[in-house]
Amino acid sequence: MGSNETEERLLGPEAEDEREFKGRIWEESKKIWRVGFPAMLARISQFGMFVVTQAFIGHIGEVELAGYALIQIITVRFVNGILLGMSSATETLCGQAFGAKQYHAMGVYLQTSWIINLGTATILLPVFIFSTSIFKLLGQEGDVASAAGYISLWFIPILYYYAFAFTIQKYLQSQ
Repeated sequence: MGSNETEERLLGPEAEDEREFKGRIWEESKKIWRVGFPAMLARISQFGMFVVTQAFIGHIGEVELAGYALIQIITVRFVNGILLGMSSATETLCGQAFGAKQYHAMGVYLQTSWIINLGTATILLPVFIFSTSIFKLLGQEGDVASAAGYISLWFIPILYYYAFAFTIQKYLQSQ
């Protein structure tokens, strides 16, 4: 029994473990992409909608573009943060229920979070309705504040879309 033979036997399982390890990494990567890709696609389509809208509003005029930017940067992001944060609780609760194999509880959590997020969206509605006054109070020029107020009324359906979309997205991600 030579030294090479012993060395080969000692290193043999290591090479096999490395191949097995690479296979496990590949399998785990496929699972992550199966969950992550639809989530990425949803985010890209959500934010892509605003980019296309901004491009079209930019052709209308500078004041309208400034009003849209105000609504998008301040109002929509504010509401987005609140509703997305509240939807994160849905992800936590549904993830725990899924892990405990209490699948019926996941549906209850989803429906409860819809009700809570719809209530929260309704409470946040005055931010969109009175945005002209809010922006003037914050020192924005009158014509830009008026344009922002007009545009903000068109964002009210998006407010309720967020209430459903974020909770469904978190519900599906938790599985």
